[in-house]
Amino acid sequence: MARNWNTILRWVHLIFGFCFTIYFGAITFSNDIDFWDDSPWVTMAMGTVVLGIVFWTGIIKWQLPRIKKWNRKRNKSNSSSE
Repeated sequence: MARNWNTILRWVHLIFGFCFTIYFGAITFSNDIDFWDDSPWVTMAMGTVVLGIVFWTGIIKWQLPRIKKWNRKRNKSNSSSE
């Protein structure tokens, strides 16, 4: 497997996304609410750090190329119409 920024970002996004999903899924489907209240710092870390990593890697990996492509297409159509 070639190691470039595209594949690195994809795997970072997927791994942290799975961690986020598993953790909050366990909270959602757990009947023992007191167990999760004993460590609120873990929930805060998952909610801020992990969600931030998932959010920004998703933006960088999937949305920035889409925005760049849209801008190129828009600039190309503007220059051809003039």
